[in-house]
Amino acid sequence: MAYRGAVIEQQWTPEEVQAYCFEKFESNRPVYLRNTKKQTRPKRTVNSNGNLSKAQYVRFMEKGIDDEHILAKYQDLTPERLEMAKKRWGFA
Repeated sequence: MAYRGAVIEQQWTPEEVQAYCFEKFESNRPVYLRNTKKQTRPKRTVNSNGNLSKAQYVRFMEKGIDDEHILAKYQDLTPERLEMAKKRWGFA
């Protein structure tokens, strides 16, 4: 059966909410995990659906990755589509 008593609304300031969350959640995490969040950059994800952009292709070329490995990484990308994209970007 549902509780039908009075509901008291609790008003917290943003500072109290932040202090509560830190005390409840952050203080329980080890120090090395709290520090890693500040140091790491978000990782780039590779869309494997065939949408290779010019910037991604340039990054691959800077790393020395050849077209065969790019085609293996992008499942839906065909050699013909890659050649057309390279012509469009001015690499061929």
